[in-house]
Amino acid sequence: MSAVGALRLRLAHQTFVDLPDGAGGVERNFLTVDQLWGAIETSSTEFGLGEERPRATSVVHITVRAPNTLAPGDRMVLGARVFHVEAVTDVEGRGRFSRCRCREEQP
Repeated sequence: MSAVGALRLRLAHQTFVDLPDGAGGVERNFLTVDQLWGAIETSSTEFGLGEERPRATSVVHITVRAPNTLAPGDRMVLGARVFHVEAVTDVEGRGRFSRCRCREEQP
């Protein structure tokens, strides 16, 4: 995907920050870094058990304009949907677009 006009969804790019929890450990919180325009393509869906209850997981590919701060472990949010970034690749090799493999859990 190389057409900028195809990037129609506004996604919040969030990265994690570890903060002390007051009991000697840390609590992972997510901080919004920036807003990205992107396109989402569903790749596959899996069904299984998570936390003792049925859970569906979708693997999606999200293409965005390439920010230099996007990394595995981050997440992107679209409304109530949360996408956990697993891998980031340079689509064209020129640093203009990033394609992210993400996992979305559905209750």
